[in-house]
Amino acid sequence: MPEAKPKILIVEDDLDIAEMLNAYFRVQGYDVFTVNWGEDGVRAAQTISPDLIILDIRLPDIDGFEVARRLRDDRRTQEIPIIFLTEKRERTDRLQGFEVGADDYITKPFGVQELRLRVR
Repeated sequence: MPEAKPKILIVEDDLDIAEMLNAYFRVQGYDVFTVNWGEDGVRAAQTISPDLIILDIRLPDIDGFEVARRLRDDRRTQEIPIIFLTEKRERTDRLQGFEVGADDYITKPFGVQELRLRVR
């Protein structure tokens, strides 16, 4: 039986970035799931139990901080690592990201190779 691929959930409303990350991580051997809204990200995390979530902060409905809070409050998703990938680069935003449970915080523009190494 083939070994299951690690699963990444990408919650990103910029379709170009979402598609690029999806294609890149598939080539790297991951199963990738992409959603563009925060509420959809919470539901997808509960449903597919990804090994990692890459999460934008600026989303059309609820922001990434609220998504992270909800995931950390849910026993089904509280242990899933979260990497914020965002344009918000202020120190207060970074601190808030870590306060709500982020494991890492990367600002846009970003290098995909650096992101890949952090995902590993």
